[in-house]
Amino acid sequence: MWPLSASEIYQAILKNQKCEKEFNAIIIKGVCIDSRKVNSDLLFVAIKGSQHDGHAYLKDCFQKGVQLALVDENSNYLNELTIEQKKKCICVSDVLASFRQFAKFMRSQFSFPVLGIGGSNGKTTTKEMIASILSGGNYKVTKTEKSENGFLGMAITLCQEDHNKNKSPDCLVLEIGIDDIGAMTQHVDLGQPNISILTALGPEHLEHLINWETAANEELILFKNPKTKRIWQLADEKILKFFLEHVKLNDQNSESVISLKNDFIVVEKKYFAKIGIDKSTILKNISTLILWDIFEITPTGSEVSIEINSNISTIKNEKDIHFKVPLPGIHNASNFALAFASAIMLNRSLNEIALGWSKFVSPPMRSRISYLKDQNILFDDCYNSSPMSLEAALHAVQNEEWKEKNKLLILGDMLDLGNESKYWHENVFHALKNIKNAYLCLYGLAMYDCYKLLKETEDLLLSENKTRIFWRAAQDDPSQFLTDIHVNLSGFVILVKGSRGMKLDRVIKSIESVYC
Repeated sequence: MWPLSASEIYQAILKNQKCEKEFNAIIIKGVCIDSRKVNSDLLFVAIKGSQHDGHAYLKDCFQKGVQLALVDENSNYLNELTIEQKKKCICVSDVLASFRQFAKFMRSQFSFPVLGIGGSNGKTTTKEMIASILSGGNYKVTKTEKSENGFLGMAITLCQEDHNKNKSPDCLVLEIGIDDIGAMTQHVDLGQPNISILTALGPEHLEHLINWETAANEELILFKNPKTKRIWQLADEKILKFFLEHVKLNDQNSESVISLKNDFIVVEKKYFAKIGIDKSTILKNISTLILWDIFEITPTGSEVSIEINSNISTIKNEKDIHFKVPLPGIHNASNFALAFASAIMLNRSLNEIALGWSKFVSPPMRSRISYLKDQNILFDDCYNSSPMSLEAALHAVQNEEWKEKNKLLILGDMLDLGNESKYWHENVFHALKNIKNAYLCLYGLAMYDCYKLLKETEDLLLSENKTRIFWRAAQDDPSQFLTDIHVNLSGFVILVKGSRGMKLDRVIKSIESVYC
């Protein structure tokens, strides 16, 4: 962990190769990939991205006092450096791979647990919930910033400046994102989570993950890690199936099975009843069963009742533990239950959990509800979209309290669904055709497949549901929907949701500029 000498960093990356003698006296306290934020205490990692090449800023970085840089040995920008500046470079054939190798070295130094969060959707919100809950009682928690959960982002997270040997954190909450076959194996090898959580297994990144089954199996590699404890969310059918397979293998004493004895189960009470296994049987296989139920639900959140059943002597069995979740939808209540379970697994008290949870702030553009002028309600969920998360959002806006309200739904393409894109976008039709009093605004080429199906039944939808249908191409400004509908927004529920690439935050800004 930090601080490290430049020679220690050099050895971690290039192993047995000799470095400059001066490296022993150089002390580094963190990493940076942004040349605008560098200083003399940071290792500058020159990443060549699709838009910018970090090597182009090397000269500027050295002028700012940078003492050490990780660079591509074949970059032409090295020719612009002085001899002294070149001596400050660790030259490698693959900067990202070498950076991840160094991040793995950093991970090997950790004296605190790492919680790995995977799943097709809900990762970032769940990560924020966990980080908030675990920080109660003056615990120091580090976490993945924003949604930096890929090959570069995970390395940056592991190398945070707060991972300091003089004042180390109590835990790291590490978000793990995948978009290709083999990615999870590499991420598990890098992050080595002590506790692993999967939020849900829906269709995602099918451009490279091919189909839903392959995507789910790739995510489940996180749970195949023999060195981790797991928190199983059994309301997800694919997670449940995988769990039951391993319960059976445990019963057969199979050598290939993963051990479940230290694992937790988290499941809504009504789903647990459907599984058909009683508590005593479940607790023979795992350590702790956490059941939760919706005590009360409103358009903006829910109150959750939790019951703890455990074999662990340090965990007290309790019932009727109540928490309020300030985010809409049952899926967010489920995410909270996972966060609660992670705190119990790390021996946090209920008072510490409550204190941490009181400081929770939901991440931007994810299930954020705002009350605007003219009694309008804005549901901002425009950071990302997938079949499972869109289904959850549509379910949330049709809650009992909002059922009769007029609705404006601006829905952008769900990107990166590969050859199954047409199927999943057409599938949205079945949810939209039943929504009443709505202006359905579909945005993007993929959403046109859904629009065509709605258009075929437009007369029926208008007469029975009072639904109007609009479509715009991705080249258009989605804010134009606000004029297309020819109505003054008053008393509307407005949902804006789409993949990040559709840039629907433009609509949010337009709405807020008028109604805030």
